[in-house]
Amino acid sequence: MTHLFVTQDQALMPRWQAAFAEAECVTAEQAEGLADTAALVWVLKEEHGNDSPSLVRRLSQRTTVVVLSMMPENGAAMDALQQGARGYAHALSPAETLKQIATVVMNQGIWVPADLMAQVMGSTWRLLKGDEQVQSSVLEVLTQREREVALAVAKGASNKVVARELDITERTVKAHLTAIFAKLDIHDRLQLIIKLTGKGASAKANEASRLSTSQ
Repeated sequence: MTHLFVTQDQALMPRWQAAFAEAECVTAEQAEGLADTAALVWVLKEEHGNDSPSLVRRLSQRTTVVVLSMMPENGAAMDALQQGARGYAHALSPAETLKQIATVVMNQGIWVPADLMAQVMGSTWRLLKGDEQVQSSVLEVLTQREREVALAVAKGASNKVVARELDITERTVKAHLTAIFAKLDIHDRLQLIIKLTGKGASAKANEASRLSTSQ
């Protein structure tokens, strides 16, 4: 898979290259010319320069886009989703995190900052009437503790809140989520909601689209 990084100064950060050995730094014009269904385009949001919103909108019609920022903000993250981006993250994210982001967005998931994701999850759970739609057959494959973590996260609790409520560490919460995702064959929290409510892939696309404009 081709990873294209769009920046003003045409400089490829070492951590980007560490994450994706064959990554290329390109101009906005080059990205539009090279974009295809096999490419993941990372657009660095510049304080001055390229028209990121319009560029993201155009690129997202043809390929998967992630917006990077040196100063991430929830409002900017929502704007990026509204333009069609599948992810929004700090430009200085570690290489391993960048790899995780790529896996999530290429599997039709959405990646946004943790605090914003909590808001997104809570809104989606309520939108889908999650408390009334929980699939018992899905919960049956999880341990009791995994069920508690899964439901808390689906309702919008952050890892920190889940850890406090269940009297466990955040690391343990992450470990439970890793196990939950593996057992349910999913990649992110939004997919967890869809799985728990039994809405299916088509509903996921529709709700994710609606979700990007709701707060």
